[in-house]
Amino acid sequence: MMKFLVLGFIFSTVAQAYVPTLESLFRHGGNPDVTANGVVLNLMVKKISPAAVAATTVQDASLLQETRAEDFYKLYFTKSSSDSMKLAQTRYTNASYADNTLENKIYYPNFSAYTIKANVENVERGLFFALMDSLVFNSGSHLVNYLKSLGVPAKLNTELINREKIEYLANYKRYLLLINRDRNARKSEPNPLHPEDPVARARIESVMSGPMYTDNKQVKLGTDDGEMAWVVDAGNFSAVVSYRTREISKIHYKSPAGEFEMICKDYWLADGTHSMPRFIIVRSSDGESYQVEISTMRHYVEKEDDLIKRLTRWDQLLRGKENSSPRPEFLL
Repeated sequence: MMKFLVLGFIFSTVAQAYVPTLESLFRHGGNPDVTANGVVLNLMVKKISPAAVAATTVQDASLLQETRAEDFYKLYFTKSSSDSMKLAQTRYTNASYADNTLENKIYYPNFSAYTIKANVENVERGLFFALMDSLVFNSGSHLVNYLKSLGVPAKLNTELINREKIEYLANYKRYLLLINRDRNARKSEPNPLHPEDPVARARIESVMSGPMYTDNKQVKLGTDDGEMAWVVDAGNFSAVVSYRTREISKIHYKSPAGEFEMICKDYWLADGTHSMPRFIIVRSSDGESYQVEISTMRHYVEKEDDLIKRLTRWDQLLRGKENSSPRPEFLL
């Protein structure tokens, strides 16, 4: 009993002190900044039995008997601006990912949160690549913008920020710059955060003691498998993010077609410094389940000439090849 009382006290204390916004929560905050503009991931995709989704050891998931038991993909992300990127997906016949095993490529020169349509047919793809953007570039804006396009009551930080508090801080910054340049200004220039008028001073103190962002009550502190976690509940969208590491554990979305879920497991330092889930369990709204294994991740500086050369090489390798094998709905 005492354990639950202590845990409840910790929850209430932390929740009152700080509640992250959706955009902040989905920016993979435990990771260091990404300084390179290019990221490539190697993926191995398996179709698994529904019972394997709840398995504690993901590697032991039993495969369904399908024509192709395993699929191999590479995802290339090149950041071109703050809200857009170049995205390429290539598919291979085996785990060597060699040029002679390339069988398909899809390329978007300008991929954003609005590229994939926000409808029932494409929602799984839209959410999967929004999650990918969050994981590889430490950015929550793509996911929030896609949720908004789906009609989820999500908001960006710019929509939640306390404008009055920002204005007071800007005035105070200008005041500090002024008195640092001119010592005489200390006597003549009033401190904008401490006006003489008591009513104005009380108003400023009230605003400055308040949060930087409006809390729209979509994020709360809870538990996940006995661990403290941030729990998101925003209409037909929900998610769980680790409190300690800020790693996304689960994303769940309800659509007219059914329920779609992604579970991120076994985070590891994929390139030695940046954390990624080793496995993403994807449960589609049609009842199919997949295990996506991220086997490698590499950051690099991408130049336009390098990108053009790679696209040209792919086109040459694929000349005369046709591949119409179906792909999971969450991939391009």
